[in-house]
Amino acid sequence: MLSRQKKIYLAITVIVLAVILILVGLIKLFFLDRRQNTDQQLATQNATSTQNMPRHPLNGEKVSNENWSYFPVAIMIDNSYTIRPQAGLAQADIIYEALAESNITRLLAIFDKNNTVAKVGPVRSARSYFMDWAEEYGGLYMHVGGSPQALAEIKKYNFTNIDQIGSGEIYFWRDQKLKMPSNVFTSDANWLRAGEIKEVNFASASSSTSILWHYIEVPEANEDKKPEITIKYSEDYYKANWRFNNALQQYQRWQDDEKFTFDTGDQAAVSNVVVQIVDSKLIDIERRSMDTQKGGQVYIFNALGQQSGQWKYINNRTRFFNDLGTEELNLLPGKTWVQIVDDEAKLEIK
Repeated sequence: MLSRQKKIYLAITVIVLAVILILVGLIKLFFLDRRQNTDQQLATQNATSTQNMPRHPLNGEKVSNENWSYFPVAIMIDNSYTIRPQAGLAQADIIYEALAESNITRLLAIFDKNNTVAKVGPVRSARSYFMDWAEEYGGLYMHVGGSPQALAEIKKYNFTNIDQIGSGEIYFWRDQKLKMPSNVFTSDANWLRAGEIKEVNFASASSSTSILWHYIEVPEANEDKKPEITIKYSEDYYKANWRFNNALQQYQRWQDDEKFTFDTGDQAAVSNVVVQIVDSKLIDIERRSMDTQKGGQVYIFNALGQQSGQWKYINNRTRFFNDLGTEELNLLPGKTWVQIVDDEAKLEIK
């Protein structure tokens, strides 16, 4: 039996231990709560910081480097079915496709000068409407000669003209194993040299001159069926088909019912397919002109599904709006392929 005094000591000890345990628990809760609040504050700050980050003017990706700068490089690329796969298309941020001669399409690939691209081409000749789209970005416009109409007007354009024919030859090379005219190529080293020698102005993502399309965050993946798109420049070699890949959450390209592959071996895939209806007319036996400022119907296809509305030329840049013209249509960060057609009947949506 414990004496009365020992019982008192034992009770006091138990009370002291209980108080200590309670104090330790309260201290832990205090610091845990502070840590959680701090974590929440940091998460909120990071989210706000990410939300306020400028986007890349060519692909809509967030840019975290405050000192980042670039200039765009627009290059005319052959799309003859006999020369595929072309070199360097996988590294382009934006690709325009439009008819050049007869039913043959040509490509205008837009690169960030910071992209590493060892070989781009075959580089082909300029057309006035491709020059219009290139001027929307500024920077360099690289080509091999051009139509009489294009060459007569090119000095009026607000970009640095780099023509392989003439003094611009130092920025290109010919692959002698290939047949002319589809054997001219260039690279990032060449456009960097041209940018330095020609003193091309740099821009930042937050620059007022870097007008963006309306990019939003990538949505959560879903299994909803997305439209299949066919653009009939012709019924054979120049019939382009886009099908949505749920695993990639991107559209993949076929041409003449065969996979259209980059020189990397990968099938071409993009975040956005834009189909822009642009008035066109022949100006000689096979060459055409296009009204790149009049405006018209536009369709956008991406992981969000199908959007439609109208394109407008505003402040020297083509923009995409809903049918009322009040809100811009949504693009997703990544590569964009712009299909230019002169007749909505050439677009088939399934």
